[in-house]
Amino acid sequence: MTPRTPTRVGHIGDHDNRFCGHAVFGDLARQDDAIDLLALAFGRHPLSADDRHALRVLCVGLTSPDARVWPLKLTRTMASYGNAYAGFHGAQLATMSTHIGPHTTGTAAHNLVWLRDQLGPEPSPGPRLSEAVARLLARSPRLIGFGVPFRPRDERVLGMRAMLAGHPVERRPFWRLQGLLEAELRERRQLEPNVASVTAALILDVGIAPHRAGVFMAQMMAHVFMAHALESAEEPASPLRELPPEAVDYQGPPPRHTGRSTGR
Repeated sequence: MTPRTPTRVGHIGDHDNRFCGHAVFGDLARQDDAIDLLALAFGRHPLSADDRHALRVLCVGLTSPDARVWPLKLTRTMASYGNAYAGFHGAQLATMSTHIGPHTTGTAAHNLVWLRDQLGPEPSPGPRLSEAVARLLARSPRLIGFGVPFRPRDERVLGMRAMLAGHPVERRPFWRLQGLLEAELRERRQLEPNVASVTAALILDVGIAPHRAGVFMAQMMAHVFMAHALESAEEPASPLRELPPEAVDYQGPPPRHTGRSTGR
């Protein structure tokens, strides 16, 4: 007998389908936005208007589409053989790393939850915060979510903060805790936040579990990978697939000539 596999995701019915405890053409047909269905898949339902604004800011802030960024360059290379699926999915799988890609947001989320557990629900500047940050740095000397390469500040963080200025989302607990952590790290190490820690705070405040934060971030930036995958797959003669001969200059040792190679 085949063992039963339990699931809370859903099933297909004769007259309606069920998804995460809701009737698809009943409850879910009345959803305000497609983002509600995505949030439901991550265990968060229903979303408030403030939640939707936070996720809109998150999606806009993660629109960093430069093809020179290596995950997107890899997307284009893989898709250049005419397969947008390969570019879209393959490049994202290749960026699963502890120091780059969506996984960093998950790590940053766990750090914020750990810090919250040390400080309680109403953290404030002072010795208790400083001591907790010192313990966090002892646990994670290279703190994921801080440090901005090649430029003084992360333009995505600046843009997202501008979009949230004066909005109730700024008063949410993890967003405020993130601000306190930023102030401590500027003073201690002259480090600025990058997009991983800021997105982690937004995702946690929406109510998504920290161990799912990285996957959620990947969904929020899927449009960037998709645009590059589609464009590259549709190029008729991509230089990513085959360099022109004049672009290649061999600089190795000269070829060896043997009797076999010369036909003698």
